[in-house]
Amino acid sequence: MTTSQTLRGVFAPTLTPVHADLSPDAERFVAHSKWLLEDGCHGLCPFGTTSEANSFSVGERIDLLDQLIDADVSPSVLMPGTGCAALTDSVTLTQHAVQAGCAGVLLLPP
Repeated sequence: MTTSQTLRGVFAPTLTPVHADLSPDAERFVAHSKWLLEDGCHGLCPFGTTSEANSFSVGERIDLLDQLIDADVSPSVLMPGTGCAALTDSVTLTQHAVQAGCAGVLLLPP
């Protein structure tokens, strides 16, 4: 099945805060993401163009995306970056974003 939608407005790349041990700080990530939406952004690009996504594992990126959605951030306003050095990782992240109902993905060539 193919669907189409028009995306408009500002989709902000989000930062991914980390703890002292460099693990992702999901609580601050969710809070910052919600703040961006409350402050006027139309959508978010977690792990996007200015983020540090390649510093995190596929599992960490999936977990952070799920935590955003679990915190009532609609997947329809999310366009996560799914590009990775390994093609199979890009496929895994893209499939997860699509299954979660995200508006789209940012995908770089592997």
